[in-house]
Amino acid sequence: MVVDFLAQGIEVPPLSSRQIAAEADAVLAEYAKRFGPITKPPIEIEDVATSVLPLTFGFSDLQSQLGGRVHGAIWFSRQHILIDDALNPDRFPDLLGRYHFTLGHEIAHWQLHRFLFLDEAGHAILYGDDEMPDVICRKDHARPLIERQADEFAGCLLMPEWLLRPAWRMLTGSDDPICDCRLRELVPTIEPIRFLIDADGIEVQPDPIRLMREVFCESLADQFAVSDEAMRIQLEYLGLFAE
Repeated sequence: MVVDFLAQGIEVPPLSSRQIAAEADAVLAEYAKRFGPITKPPIEIEDVATSVLPLTFGFSDLQSQLGGRVHGAIWFSRQHILIDDALNPDRFPDLLGRYHFTLGHEIAHWQLHRFLFLDEAGHAILYGDDEMPDVICRKDHARPLIERQADEFAGCLLMPEWLLRPAWRMLTGSDDPICDCRLRELVPTIEPIRFLIDADGIEVQPDPIRLMREVFCESLADQFAVSDEAMRIQLEYLGLFAE
């Protein structure tokens, strides 16, 4: 994703992974305080947005309204998030995981970045078109810092380490990472071998290590109601896939 700003040149302060995880855990702790301990996945991300945080959200044809491949947008002063219709899980159930991550991503902008746009009273610091969102998240290869921070927060919010590690233990029988050499040993056990379709429509055999990582991710992704890709990235981030 790449981010558009109403105000260009805003400097996003760096945050460590520990700081980002702590921000996500603080939101989940408030959820647990109000609704009881979180003992199993998935995280009720919609309740987090509307019951713990002062946000509202909905769906709209953002790609037509804002141009390009837009996944989500947030208005800080309105405390409102819109998700593109193409990710509406009521219409496209297979995209539930991507929808959850996009909502978590927009929540991240609220939790981590709203102070860049709002004063302490909640009023806009910078003037612009009130009809336009403050942050527009597009699908692209560019990864500015504000987007990397939001992705990392969304991963920690939806797949917190203290919930994911026990699930990993149940799946693998151990707290230990699985190394690439072990994954390589397991590749021949998968029949038939999976293939991918490249940009030219040609069937290609995927990297076997990545293939095995995805096999391990599928069960966990279902439990946490996220995409296989999001789960793979989070497991790699936690070091549970070792080279």
